[in-house]
Amino acid sequence: MKSFLRLTSLLFLVSISLPTSAIDFGGFGFGGLESEEEGNSIDIGEIFDGIKDISRTITGIDEEAEIEIGRDAAAVLLGASKPVNDPDLQRYVNKVGRWVVNQTSRPHLPWRFAVLSSDHVNAFATPGGNIFITDGLLRTLNGEAELAAVLAHEVAHVIQKHHIKAMSSLNTSGLSGVLKLAGQTSSGQSNQLTTAMVGQVKDMYLRGLDKDDEFEADRMGVVIASRAGYDPFALVAVLQTLDSINPEDSSLALLYKTHPPASDRLDRLDPALAQFEDSIDESPLLEKRFNTYVARRP
Repeated sequence: MKSFLRLTSLLFLVSISLPTSAIDFGGFGFGGLESEEEGNSIDIGEIFDGIKDISRTITGIDEEAEIEIGRDAAAVLLGASKPVNDPDLQRYVNKVGRWVVNQTSRPHLPWRFAVLSSDHVNAFATPGGNIFITDGLLRTLNGEAELAAVLAHEVAHVIQKHHIKAMSSLNTSGLSGVLKLAGQTSSGQSNQLTTAMVGQVKDMYLRGLDKDDEFEADRMGVVIASRAGYDPFALVAVLQTLDSINPEDSSLALLYKTHPPASDRLDRLDPALAQFEDSIDESPLLEKRFNTYVARRP
């Protein structure tokens, strides 16, 4: 076990030393929803088809549509919080994230990871492989293993298509209103359509996923992080830290609104950790590398 963990750590060190191109966070778009003020027409038919895709059941959405939906959802999230202006930090988080996804059944997705400039303590995923962690959550972590645990939890949501499932059960009246607007072509009503679509996506992320999906992502995330050579108990440490923060702290408001209480997550996760008891003292914590990129931040 120890030799395996040393090998995975070495392989990661090799990968992180390789040059990478700058992470492009400007590529998220809304498809045909460009404003007419910018001189671009709005393809209502394309939008209508896209909304119908979102309303299908999880089994009816292919991977190409999943990636497209995720790109649009990511654009909505990036409209609320921009990435931290720290290229070295962003590259580091992408390196950790990509090492983690290489241990999954879907490494071929166009995975992108970003640290968002927000004091809120949270992390998000969108379909197709877009993962976001807030600066507020990053600052609460105590090493690379904990970062990997958080990213692995969000990666698990993507692997299991939890957000696609949630989108397929969008509020019926809200969706029908969007569809009604999609059949109207005036510029004013096209703007209403944009607002309605964005509203549906925001509503899903403010409401959060099903609790069982969160518990499943915890269990699967522990396995994924362990396969990557990280301490499988790192997620426990993250949840214990969250549980120790004053629940009245405003930075936790959205996290508690969209996730089960940390204590509940710990209780549900405990049985799944039994298989890792022998590895608790053997996994690398890698705080030094983490501190190089995270603790140096003002």
